[in-house]
Order: sequence, then C-alpha cells, then structure tokens
Amino acid sequence: MIRTQYYVESEFSTPHFTGPSELRVLGHWVSDEIGHYPIDILEVIDLVRRAQSEARFVPQDWNGNAHAATISTQGVEVENYFVQHLQGGFPLDTVLAVLLDFWDYYVLGRPEEVGDAWYEYVRKNGRNPLAGLRDLPV
Repeated sequence: MIRTQYYVESEFSTPHFTGPSELRVLGHWVSDEIGHYPIDILEVIDLVRRAQSEARFVPQDWNGNAHAATISTQGVEVENYFVQHLQGGFPLDTVLAVLLDFWDYYVLGRPEEVGDAWYEYVRKNGRNPLAGLRDLPV
C-alpha cells in the first residue's frame, strides 16, 4: 500500500506524496511540513502511536508554514492556512500508515540522516517511536 514516491531530483531529496486523492491533504502535510527532517517524522509517528495507545492522551498541535494539524485520540485534523478547502480529518491508523511509508522512502533517499535522527530522538525522549514497526534505521 504505497502512498509516497521517492524523487531523486526533488529539491530536498525527500519523498513526495502521490497517493489517493482522499489522502491528498494528509500527504501534503506530511510531505511539505514534516518531511524535510527525519526527526520531525519520528516525532509525529510517536505522537500518533501515543494517541492510539494512551486513553488520556492530550491533543497535540503541529503548526508549520502552510499547515496546522491536531493529533488526538480521535484522529488527525489537518488544514492548510492559505487554501480554506484543503482540510480533512484522518483516522490514526491511516496517518500512521502514510507516515511509515514516508519514513521507509526517507530511509532509502537520505540514509545518512536517519540513524543520527533516530538516536537523537530516542536519547531525548527515552522511547523508540518505531518499536515493533521497523528495525533500527542503521
């Protein structure tokens, strides 16, 4: 179930969303707001997993240059600041699947960055956001 595609020629050498139209807003948020730095991808994966597993998870906002997102136990709400109709709500399992697809392609496209980001995230937060989902990136 591939939702992202890696483009070697892209400006930032990161994946770019090419998935189904019903996930377009989610894909743009992932590609444009959190996809430039692997530590951001890990942080959002961790937030989504915590929202899935913690009954008392406090909703978290993720604001970027063009999008705002709220991660809660109910799902992820995303909106574009500049284009009012570009908004949507997505179930946590769908968001996690898109994030993991994105992570997998990021590992292929920028392998020199993922290991350091993973170690830094685990050191700062005391948990592995990929535990049980992916092997160590290096």
